[in-house]
Amino acid sequence: MAMPITSIPSPAADQTSARQAARSLGNLLRQTPTYQAFLDLLKAVNTDPTVQQLAMQMRAHQEALQMGRDVEQHITELERVDAQVKALPIVQEYRQAEAAVRRLFQAVDEIISQEAGVAFAENARRSGCSCGS
Repeated sequence: MAMPITSIPSPAADQTSARQAARSLGNLLRQTPTYQAFLDLLKAVNTDPTVQQLAMQMRAHQEALQMGRDVEQHITELERVDAQVKALPIVQEYRQAEAAVRRLFQAVDEIISQEAGVAFAENARRSGCSCGS
C-alpha cells in the first residue's frame, strides 16, 4: 500500500506567504483611524513653523555643546527650548497620537505572538550574532 506524499512547502513559498500576510497587515493598519491620526499629526508637527523655529534653536544649542562652548548656558537654553516644544498643543497632540499608535502596534504584536506561540516583535529583531545570517 503506497503512502500518500505530502508536499512540504518550500522556504521560498513560506517567505512569499509571509510577505503577503505582512503586506495585508500593513495595509489594514494604515487604514485605521489611530494610524491616520498619527500620520496627520506627524505631518502637522513637521510643517509647523513654531516647531521648526524651536528645532533650529535646539540644533544650534546642541552644536554648541558638541563644540564645548558655554556648556552650562547651552544646557540651560536647550532645556528651556525643549520645554517650549513640549508645551505646544500640536506637540502634545502628536505625543498622544504616538502613544495611541504604539498601543495599537503592541496589541497587534500580542495577537501575532499568541498565534505564533513566540514573542513576535522581540524575535523579529536581528540578533547580535555575526554568524552571517
